[in-house]
Amino acid sequence: MEAPCIFCQIVQGKIPAKTVYEDEDCIAFLDRMPRSRGMTLVVPKKHYSNFDEDFKTSAKLFESALKVAKMVKDGLQPKSVSLAVIASPKVPHFHVRIYPVYEGQVPLGESPAMEVSEEELEEVAEKIRSVKVEVEEKPKEKEPEEKRPKEEVYWIRRELEIA
Repeated sequence: MEAPCIFCQIVQGKIPAKTVYEDEDCIAFLDRMPRSRGMTLVVPKKHYSNFDEDFKTSAKLFESALKVAKMVKDGLQPKSVSLAVIASPKVPHFHVRIYPVYEGQVPLGESPAMEVSEEELEEVAEKIRSVKVEVEEKPKEKEPEEKRPKEEVYWIRRELEIA
């Protein structure tokens, strides 16, 4: 029998997590064994293994991951932030990992997992949660201008030619 998905259990509230962001489709929480301070996982609430199994949810997940990456960057002030798309056999639930990168840190793939106390996790989570991210809305398309009467167009052109 296949073991229950740990991410689904976190989504359902069966396993506690240090949640830093949540919306209708996604949840973001701190990794308990991070490779860098503040490493965050952004997970769709719907279970699926690969991004191409549900394009709509994956698009929403990437949008959420960008918001969370900005929150991590502003809240923890790392040198940079890296994102990794993961299809892991250990946890077959599609997700994005957000890695804060600090000065003097070895490449994340070579970094060993860190042991972090509950207090440290909560402190980091609070710093990230405290950041409010404004979402830029797409600019509205210009509404087609009303057709001007020919006479009005004539006078506008004439004034431009004189100027």
